Amino acid sequence: MSSKAKKVISTGIIGYGSSGKRLHTPLLLDNPNFSLYAIATQSSSQSKHLPDGTIQLTPEQLIVEPNIDLVIVATPNDSHYFYAKKALLAGKNVVIEKPIALKAAHIAELIELAQGKGLLLTTFHNRLWDGDFLAIRKIIEQQTLGTVHSYSAQVNRYWPTVIDNWRDHPQHGGAVWELAPNLIEQALTLFGHPNSIFADISTLRGDACAPDNFYIRLTYPSLTVELRSNSLIKHSGPRYFIHGDIGSYIKQGVDPQHQQLKDGMSPSDHKYGKEIIDNWGSLYTCNKNKSEETLCPSPNGDYPQFYHKIYLSLTKNQTTPVSNQRALDVVALINAAHISSEQKKVISLEV
Repeated sequence: MSSKAKKVISTGIIGYGSSGKRLHTPLLLDNPNFSLYAIATQSSSQSKHLPDGTIQLTPEQLIVEPNIDLVIVATPNDSHYFYAKKALLAGKNVVIEKPIALKAAHIAELIELAQGKGLLLTTFHNRLWDGDFLAIRKIIEQQTLGTVHSYSAQVNRYWPTVIDNWRDHPQHGGAVWELAPNLIEQALTLFGHPNSIFADISTLRGDACAPDNFYIRLTYPSLTVELRSNSLIKHSGPRYFIHGDIGSYIKQGVDPQHQQLKDGMSPSDHKYGKEIIDNWGSLYTCNKNKSEETLCPSPNGDYPQFYHKIYLSLTKNQTTPVSNQRALDVVALINAAHISSEQKKVISLEV
């Protein structure tokens, strides 16, 4: 990676909204291998509450600041490509909030630019370190359910009031661009690239401009993956359903890390990442013709692992926590999902 990488990585964040303030900042401040040098924010109210020792710059100033080695782009989706390209051209390593960009051609350009300059480029897919996903990954890798034939994941919420911000922009906001990247990234991590995709994307709330409801089906030779989100569900039920030929796994609740960081909990706190017992998964199996249910606590969630891996990438030349090809695949699948929904047909993904 970059020859500018030092023992302590001087870092700047562009964007100080929900992601920049509540995810990246506390994770960086808790990691002694990083120093948070500067934050670029246009919000005057947020600029009064920057971490001690962190200065405020404009995005343009931050990108060319010689004291900064790593730039984190935590801005609205449609500006990811713009800021990432400028940072790479300025010789900075770059972490981008998901999705990495909205167009495959832009992603390919960023990848080529980073490779040509020997710089780190990766996407912040933090939900690969959700506790429940870590549990699911272990269950599938150990074939606890036998051969998995059905996988379903959903992120529902009850947001009847439409908020007037970039997330309600039809071209780069809405539930698909906000929530599908994580769900698709998790599915690709578990099962690889699908053979086909079908999607039904719609807008249920009358005041909404962007889609707030989606159903995406990924099809594999002997497996069906279903990914859902809806903004008008008061009680969504389990988050994950996974079925194999010798058992099932059902998981309630949401990984607590985001809320814990929002509430000011340090990632070093002994309670960080621990789910409550009510959210433990249930494993259903059959032993000697007798059905059994076993409660399965998830491992602690571990978002700090992302920046631990970033540090090793910069200083030890280890692989990035999320591959750029995978990030490109995620966006390609989202674009294919939109085509499928518009044409109301299955889209083949076979090469």
